[in-house]
Amino acid sequence: MIKKIIPALFLGLSPISFACPTVEHSQKVFNQLFKANLKVENIKKAPLKGLCEAVVSVGGQKVIFYTDESGRYLLLGRGPLVAILDTQTKEDLTQKELQELNKLSPNQLRELEKYVAFTYGKSGKVVYLFTDPECPFCQRLEPTLKKLADEGKIRVKVILFPLPFHTHAKEKSVAIVCRNIGWEGLTKDYWTSDKMEKLKGWQCQKGENFVEDSVEIGKKYGISGTPTIITQEGKKVVGALPEKMLVKELGLDEKKDNKP
Repeated sequence: MIKKIIPALFLGLSPISFACPTVEHSQKVFNQLFKANLKVENIKKAPLKGLCEAVVSVGGQKVIFYTDESGRYLLLGRGPLVAILDTQTKEDLTQKELQELNKLSPNQLRELEKYVAFTYGKSGKVVYLFTDPECPFCQRLEPTLKKLADEGKIRVKVILFPLPFHTHAKEKSVAIVCRNIGWEGLTKDYWTSDKMEKLKGWQCQKGENFVEDSVEIGKKYGISGTPTIITQEGKKVVGALPEKMLVKELGLDEKKDNKP
């Protein structure tokens, strides 16, 4: 949807001298051009002189577009986003701000608690893991999470998010809930041919409802793929990161008390 929107944005914003376009004006232009459910949240001066930053809500996620101060042109790169890189610190300012914009609030984190299928680990920082028992990238990440949990650095609260193109992912997810299988049910080795033969008999309505609700809460908060981690601070960490990068993203390398 965003790809269809971006080219037309070049034509949409009227020139405004020496000031960023207003939210009201930009929203009016968006409404005239598109039937998509877009909301202009904010427009302010960007870190790079001469550019303005427009925060737009699209499908449960916030994205950033950059325009010049006249409001006539947008600065675009590959895909829907343009990044501003601080060449001195090597920091991606756009990615940093996107993480902040898409953070879950404390109330939203409390809502996630209702969809936790099980928890692995007894101490450390809490992380919410959206995962699929047939996702190869999840199976690449989960041993690292297990290691960190076994070391007492994190507690992993698992929210099942089976993807529709994985043949038995939903059935396995439901079975994990119905039979209280836990972490072992996420591993490829657990699902032997013997267990696969029993899979249909391991279904229950309570488990099916629970998994479907878990998928819906994920979609509500912009989860589109697995694995996705939500930290206890509300930050999203996407993908099967190597341990060193994951430790940094989870804030485990910070020299301070990490209470769950």
